[in-house]
Amino acid sequence: MLTANQIEQFKKDGVLIIKDFFVQEEIAEWKKQVLNYFQNPVSDEDWFNSLKNIPSSQFFLKNEPLPTLHYKMKSLYDCLSDSILWHGENEVVARSPDNDAEWLGARAPHLDFPVYDAIRTLVNSVFYLSDVTEFGGPFMYWPGSHITSWDYFKENPQDYMAQGVLSQDMIFANIKNRVSSEAVPFFGKAGDLMLWHSLILHSASVNKSDSARLALIGRWGNKLNGGENHFNFDTNIWDYLDLKTSKESELQL
Repeated sequence: MLTANQIEQFKKDGVLIIKDFFVQEEIAEWKKQVLNYFQNPVSDEDWFNSLKNIPSSQFFLKNEPLPTLHYKMKSLYDCLSDSILWHGENEVVARSPDNDAEWLGARAPHLDFPVYDAIRTLVNSVFYLSDVTEFGGPFMYWPGSHITSWDYFKENPQDYMAQGVLSQDMIFANIKNRVSSEAVPFFGKAGDLMLWHSLILHSASVNKSDSARLALIGRWGNKLNGGENHFNFDTNIWDYLDLKTSKESELQL
């Protein structure tokens, strides 16, 4: 269960990092599956060719860490709401080494609109299959931008899912212009988990390390009934979750 401090941090920043969430035996097995799928590339050129020719969208882990099946993920997501039948999937996102590229930090921020399915994404996840440190292609995010996004869509509800006249890039730029925080990298060891609110602005970054960066990004929420809106932005952002605390246990920050 989550503590009051963890919940307040998540509500404030829109992210929560939990160290050593997955055990190393799980990480090693999942990494082996990913490498096998991409035909065990070794050199930078091997990785470039594998990522160019092998679609990551066709890959799914065995014993996948789903909020409905994995015992720790289920326990964690039940703390976010035990009335939601969590729906979604993990996507493997690999970044091949590119040491010749200039480090520019975060790229243009965006949101992951769920255009692929009738789902209301709420709390997403990301974890790495190997340690990610400085310049190693970390996931970048803007703390607190979930609140800015919510307020923007309250004023401009047609812009959620880009249903109005503006393009997605224009919408994301409008939100970014209202955000005062700077982008923060998620550095983590293999097995560290970061939860992030689905309305957090985020971006990729260049991988200048000596090995490929392997991340699993999960997008989770509840299925929509026919004709149901994704959100009613006139309500409170937290009305869609039922955050729970417990004094008896604490996930390590």
